[in-house]
Amino acid sequence: MYLNVKSESREEANEESENHVQQSMEMQSVDVETKDTNNREKNGTITEPMLKHVTISQEGHKLFQYLCTIIAGLMAMQSGMTLGWSSPMLYYLEKSSSFLGGLNGTDESWVSSLMPLGAILGAVPSGMLADYIGRKPAIMITAIPFLISWIMLIFLRSFESILTARFIGGIGSGAACVLVPTYIGEVAEPSIRGALGSFFPLLFSTGIVFIYIVGALVDYTLANVLCCAMLIPFTLMIPFLPESPYWLVQKHCTQSAEKSLKILRGKQHDIKRELTTLREEAYRVGKRRGGFRDLIGTRAGRKAILTCIGLMWFQQMCGIDALLFYTVSIFNDAGSTIEAHLATIIIGIIEVVMAIVVAIVIDKFGRKPLLVLSGSSMSICLGVLGYYFMLKDSDYDVTSIGWVPLTCLSLFNVTFSVGYGSVPFAVISELFPPETKGVAISTSIIVNWSLVFLVTKLYPIMIASPIKSHGTFWLFSSMTALSAIFGYFLVPETKGKTLQEIQTKLKYGKVRIDKVLTTIQAA
Repeated sequence: MYLNVKSESREEANEESENHVQQSMEMQSVDVETKDTNNREKNGTITEPMLKHVTISQEGHKLFQYLCTIIAGLMAMQSGMTLGWSSPMLYYLEKSSSFLGGLNGTDESWVSSLMPLGAILGAVPSGMLADYIGRKPAIMITAIPFLISWIMLIFLRSFESILTARFIGGIGSGAACVLVPTYIGEVAEPSIRGALGSFFPLLFSTGIVFIYIVGALVDYTLANVLCCAMLIPFTLMIPFLPESPYWLVQKHCTQSAEKSLKILRGKQHDIKRELTTLREEAYRVGKRRGGFRDLIGTRAGRKAILTCIGLMWFQQMCGIDALLFYTVSIFNDAGSTIEAHLATIIIGIIEVVMAIVVAIVIDKFGRKPLLVLSGSSMSICLGVLGYYFMLKDSDYDVTSIGWVPLTCLSLFNVTFSVGYGSVPFAVISELFPPETKGVAISTSIIVNWSLVFLVTKLYPIMIASPIKSHGTFWLFSSMTALSAIFGYFLVPETKGKTLQEIQTKLKYGKVRIDKVLTTIQAA
């Protein structure tokens, strides 16, 4: 589950700057009201950072901003460990020698799928909680469900306790996937916001690798103890993190926001200028903020949300999270010449490497080419993997091609990461205007986690059905082939486009955008 939700595109900032003079005039009256730093705004809050057009001569304490990102990002690691937990642990629990005496396919599906089900519950209220109490306290609270989950897994030994622990851990994961990217986007200065934003998927993948490695090297109890111990550095360091200056400005806590900016940027930074811009942006976005009805109230909005739902659908219907949840079992069933745990660790390391690569290349290529390349390449990888399982299920000797599962899944992970693993969330951040972006992102996250639940719940049932493993992988292969077609024909290209150009393309379809914009401006 990749939740690299990016802040507004730089192109959108250029379009918004045309109204900057008028907004500044409006803010003259607002500025007087915000001088009382103890005054709390009671008319709602805003979650999206709108800081792209700030131009600062001095870049401030970048190293400290990286440190803040890593500390908050430890919750991303916890999410990765929680998601990847079932891959090595189910391999142990399904054995008759385990304390459960073995698991059947249905039991395994519940152990895996209750985590994304809990994530839905965690994602829904987390944004509102962060608006009410602040980004930093909300992230601190996120550690509680992770702690409860690990303690239950360490000390309790019933099947029901494992299910409960997985659900509670999912609540923490869902909340972290909303709160951490929001915090990072609001504490980072514009020149490094993209780089800092890439830390969330990087640390998420690192968490997956961590549980893969400890699951292979130590026993069940110690693996859970080590995962729980990773909460210690977070607990010790999170109190020293500054609150989001953007949230403080929303609440009209001007002195606190100024103090936070000094900590984040350094005393030599142009604090007053950035503070003024923050107030202007908070006022503008708060004035225009809309809900779900506003989202679907226009032709452009309806097309945009359907595009995002389609991207979420194909992101999960390729089977990525089923493969992550059941990686060890897949390699064990494949009879690969490479040991199952080692192969799983290799897959996890590829996840981390590709998270770094994606952060570098995603803004260098168009969205559509990456989606088409990703969908078509994944289809080939899964098709070949399905053919391998067909040979094995037909009692062919596959010893000489035992390298195929690792090769196919490695290439699958690479091609997923460069396209459908990263592009959907970049597109979501670019398709919507500020006033509906929050509800659009929330809707997309709920859809995504719901599909994770569906796929992980059905995967063990599918491979145990008459279609077996090869039919399951061929089904995923067919879906990824359709995803390439969807990406080519139905996803608008957003790279290099302003918000107005994107909205015009969504509204009018395949027409000359420049002519439409000229007509709109003339009117």
